[in-house]
Amino acid sequence: MKGSNVTELASATEVFQRVVRAVAERRQAEILDECYAEDVVVEHPFMVPEPTRSIGREQLRQRVASLRDLPIVMQVDETVVHQTTDPEVIVGEFTSHITSKLTGRQLTTANIMVLRVRDGMVVWSRDYHKHAVLAEFVKAQFQP
Repeated sequence: MKGSNVTELASATEVFQRVVRAVAERRQAEILDECYAEDVVVEHPFMVPEPTRSIGREQLRQRVASLRDLPIVMQVDETVVHQTTDPEVIVGEFTSHITSKLTGRQLTTANIMVLRVRDGMVVWSRDYHKHAVLAEFVKAQFQP
């Protein structure tokens, strides 16, 4: 509204870009309150050993906290956003370039996130990552 004091809410694309930037910078926990709704649902259908579903921001906070100390450096590029017929839903793609701080080994993976953003907050996300490949990469860092 012109002349209104109402703050404009972030679009689904803007929220996705913030989330991906935070993932790359390893700041996922820091952005939870500004990007994820209190009752968010985040699904990882390809998680190993089985798919996971985090219900609520606090459960998601616990999940991302467990990743904070991984000895890796990450860069993200090739970010693409696909709009859908539903203005709340986008499909976001990005490529992760991960380097082990312990071994120098590198891994590049493609990622897809399907997000529903309402009132500037993620209310639902289904994240497709190569979890089996990532798990092997992390495990290999600690083996002689």
